[in-house]
Amino acid sequence: MTEYTVSVQAYAKAVLHCAKHPWATVHGLLLAEKKEGKIRFVDAVPLAHNWTNLTAMFDVALQQAQQYAKTKGLSVCGYYVAYEDTKATQLSASGALLAKTLVEADESTVAFVVDAKKLTPGSSGAAFVPYVYAEPQWKEQSNAFGESGKGNGTKGASFVLENNRVVAVTRKLVDERAEVWVHDFDEHLDDVSLDWLQNQALSERIRTT
Repeated sequence: MTEYTVSVQAYAKAVLHCAKHPWATVHGLLLAEKKEGKIRFVDAVPLAHNWTNLTAMFDVALQQAQQYAKTKGLSVCGYYVAYEDTKATQLSASGALLAKTLVEADESTVAFVVDAKKLTPGSSGAAFVPYVYAEPQWKEQSNAFGESGKGNGTKGASFVLENNRVVAVTRKLVDERAEVWVHDFDEHLDDVSLDWLQNQALSERIRTT
């Protein structure tokens, strides 16, 4: 069974990307380190809030993200998406197609749909709903993280948050409006000075929270 761990940096960046564009469907990539059958998502690379289909822009962004990941000794083997419809937790056809592109490059790829209901005040547990690819489709891993952020999925995969601070730190950052520090590939196309691959200022903010 493959164990997937989500770090605070990966989780917080993805959630903050969603918080910055609450009126839109947003998506991005997750970068991981792999050791002895365990996969730890250590960072997120925000892709877009204007387009969600498999296009030439996705190919360009993916190639750049893969090159960046390689320089860090990491792999692009995670995809996240949050839908404009905040009630949606099912991986859409377009999301499934984008994530399948990652599977073709790395078969350990998993996808996460962000459950907006888990981001509201008073809610608990991880907002990530995992999907594992089992030919020929993606299978939802119901309650994979559990209420505590720990739990077991199925289809040969288990999921856990890095520690019990992941959700709390992310909530604090959302409350502090830290999403202003996150930039995606869409924004980079409008202003090439924006750091969409590393989001260094945000990374430092997360590290010190």
